[in-house]
Amino acid sequence: MKKNIIIFILILSIFSFSNSFSYTIGIAVSGALFPYFGVCYNMDSIQIGGSLGFILEPDKKNPEQWNYLFSPALNVDYFITKNLSIGLNSRVLIVVPYQYEQLYLSGIGVKYGFPLNNNKINLSLSGNFVLPISAGERTWEKDREPYIPIPFLQGEYEF
Repeated sequence: MKKNIIIFILILSIFSFSNSFSYTIGIAVSGALFPYFGVCYNMDSIQIGGSLGFILEPDKKNPEQWNYLFSPALNVDYFITKNLSIGLNSRVLIVVPYQYEQLYLSGIGVKYGFPLNNNKINLSLSGNFVLPISAGERTWEKDREPYIPIPFLQGEYEF
């Protein structure tokens, strides 16, 4: 009985808020090109969303092996105009089989959407900073300045 009530509330919630959700498919570029899909919840001038990117590529250290790159991300965007927004984002880059070298990033970005019937095409640019918890000491061992932003260029179709 409890299970049926929870399922009913879940279905009712999905239909009640379905007009406020949008879905995206896109491509992000930053050292690698990876496709992603996402879900966003739209309020008046704020959009909260998440996405998951994924690619396969040969391992440079071991050519017989493949690397799997996952990139989950969370975004909060504030719309200045109907099509222009600024936002905060956080993302993780996870390379399997090197999971212990996860890279945690957080940054700011600008997104502009081009209307296309009832949907739109978004282009965004963000600068993400490496967080100190990333990849343990490996991130900081390289002679790289951790305070230089890593650029991400994204193009997505929102429907």
